[in-house]
Amino acid sequence: MESKSIVPGIFCSVEQCTYHTTDDKCTAGSIEVGSQKSCCSSCDTECVTFKPCK
Repeated sequence: MESKSIVPGIFCSVEQCTYHTTDDKCTAGSIEVGSQKSCCSSCDTECVTFKPCK
């Protein structure tokens, strides 16, 4: 079984993401956060790295 490395300092509670771990970490290797240029709250941002579970 291949061991996946977590992205240090990144916590993720999106259980539907391929990179989510049971202890709310991210194994994507790196992440990209996208947003509208005029965001005013966290709801205006998004994780571009998100990949739905199969």
